[in-house]
Amino acid sequence: MNQERGGFMDNGFEPKILICCECKQEFAFTVAAQQYFAERGYAEDPKRCKTCHTQHKKIQRNKHSGETEFSEAHYPEL
Repeated sequence: MNQERGGFMDNGFEPKILICCECKQEFAFTVAAQQYFAERGYAEDPKRCKTCHTQHKKIQRNKHSGETEFSEAHYPEL
């Protein structure tokens, strides 16, 4: 079993630096986050940083909370 203290080699994961598809900023995909993704069966790395992910989820929740038509009030800069 390959488990060193310090977290760098737990389950073969190492920290990664990824680029957010929304804001284009770098973000860390930590060993703990990789383990979390693996435990849940996610096969791909995250596409968004935490801030953009939270914003994306908020928009998705609002979109699916009963609104069925596009409203420019929610997207003023289109």
